[in-house]
Amino acid sequence: MMERMNRYAKLKEVGAFITSDTRIIDGDALLGGIVSEAQSTNKEQNHYAAVHFVDSAHEDLRDKLRVTFGDVYENNEDGYVIEFEEDEIRIYAASRRGFVYGAYNLLQLANNGFLRHGLIYNVPLCSFRGLKVYLPAEDDIAYFKAFVDMACYYRYNTIVIEVGGAMEYKRHPEINEGWEAYCLEMREYSGKATEIQHGSKWEKNSIHCENGGGGWLTQETVRDLVSYCKIRGLSVIPEVPCLSHCDYLLTRHPELAERKEDAYPDTYCPSNPASYELLFDVLDEVADVFQPDTIHIGHDEYYSVGLCDRCKGKDAAEIYAEDLNKIHGYLTRKGIRAMIWGDKLINCISKRGLTHGGSARVICDKEGNFIQFVPPTYRAIDLIPRDMQVMHWYWSMPRAYDEDYLSRGLALVYGNFEGPGIPEWGRRLSRGVQGASISNWSALREDYVQRNGIFFNMAYGARMFWREGYEEREYAALAEEVFADVFRYKNRRTLSGPHIEITHATTFTREFAWFFDGTFIEPEKDYLGDYVLTFEDGAVIRYPVKYGENISHFNRSWTTRMSDDYDVYEFDRSLIEVSYSTWPIREEERTYYRIVIANPYPDKKLSVIEFMPNINLDANVIVRKVVVNG
Repeated sequence: MMERMNRYAKLKEVGAFITSDTRIIDGDALLGGIVSEAQSTNKEQNHYAAVHFVDSAHEDLRDKLRVTFGDVYENNEDGYVIEFEEDEIRIYAASRRGFVYGAYNLLQLANNGFLRHGLIYNVPLCSFRGLKVYLPAEDDIAYFKAFVDMACYYRYNTIVIEVGGAMEYKRHPEINEGWEAYCLEMREYSGKATEIQHGSKWEKNSIHCENGGGGWLTQETVRDLVSYCKIRGLSVIPEVPCLSHCDYLLTRHPELAERKEDAYPDTYCPSNPASYELLFDVLDEVADVFQPDTIHIGHDEYYSVGLCDRCKGKDAAEIYAEDLNKIHGYLTRKGIRAMIWGDKLINCISKRGLTHGGSARVICDKEGNFIQFVPPTYRAIDLIPRDMQVMHWYWSMPRAYDEDYLSRGLALVYGNFEGPGIPEWGRRLSRGVQGASISNWSALREDYVQRNGIFFNMAYGARMFWREGYEEREYAALAEEVFADVFRYKNRRTLSGPHIEITHATTFTREFAWFFDGTFIEPEKDYLGDYVLTFEDGAVIRYPVKYGENISHFNRSWTTRMSDDYDVYEFDRSLIEVSYSTWPIREEERTYYRIVIANPYPDKKLSVIEFMPNINLDANVIVRKVVVNG
């Protein structure tokens, strides 16, 4: 299946094996380590003598590409060529990133080390292929690095890391102290942060209390994480929320808040010079640690507008633009480009006629009582520099809003991207959209990343970023391919040894829930019971069965439909929630979920498999198949 990730490939049936005898030429320890994962487990006589990493594609190779694939070659730092000759594999690339992609391509294609002779040329369809994450908690640093490796495996080239209060500030340690205390309060129980956000008499920003695990990392630790990404060819964009989402600045500096009566202010006063004295100190430290080409400066969900004595009477669009221009100018003098969320730059009206983003908005409670008027800011789009990069997470609104940015020459990428949902992907790329970024708004931990659908969207999006001719109607077939792919990635080590496969489903169900903004996974609510696997000599394996993690309801949708409210396709997120740990499989009208369990007793006969239900479980677990391998 991974062959379909290659835009141009011509491979023969014959080939050879990568083994421990295969030498790595002009490749460092990282590239050699990736290639070694593709080695055959057996010593094969017919093996490749070497994998050779070669700088750039010479003219003779370009002629070979032209003869084999047509006039397709382009100068692209993310592109690479792989030649599989009888005795040697050669990977050609013009950048570190291209070599990393080429090495992973060998791993993706290797069948127990076997790789067919032939030629591959890969170049992406879009230049920006990103993932947006928080800084990890101290305990999750190892997983952060594993996640970065997976991003490279799927040929992503950019990681946006929200910094906020989660990195040490040596000039302003009070920011870290305030952030830690604030998160401790917001994380008191699951859902508290959302209650605070929606329990006020005005619109508030979402609360990112999962950033840094509610704590903060030293600058030295963050430098190490940035280095880990850059060594692998990833561009690293720190996100420093500015203007809005600034609760991390204001916990210890409430005197800078725009809304003085807010117990948890999230917006600074853009008319107060002291706001920028603090903000620019923060930007300086972030720039020193990350050494970035670009800094994402937020500016989304700006609701507290023109309220304080300094700002009253000013035009909202001009306030917004002045703040952007001030920060843009500061970064430009440092040689750093600015990126922003673009929602406040468009006069956005949904399919149902509701106003969003930069439109004038009258906000009422559920009973229709007036709460707040948010003045329009969309005119700011004509008051800001044209070299800003815009991350457009309102692609779910009418698609014509793309043109508001593109017609003004603004560099546009999609944020909060979910590939199955977007209409007209090919046309939008042809109009000049530069790519997209998938967003994980929760803890950077494997269970949260899976259940928020990030793994599925990573693998699905990678196919949209690299494979020509994507069409929305392919969803079901492509989802099947992705389910198999991410399952094998997650379980690659277990599958290579003795293991037991169980294919199952449950009659238990509940609505899909996002785990972010202070809503946490509560394991006791998902625990259905245990499999107890008993061997002939009495040895036992217990395996917990958890809804949403390794099992789901048998009735799931494999289709998409156009939303009544938004300009997107809707799809069953409860189906993709369990992908990665499980392999969802369609059997007529039912969906089952394959799991694998490492077998520590390969020489013993499995006698009995029982499901021991949670005493509170009012549902059934259906076992479709059990296979013992090895």
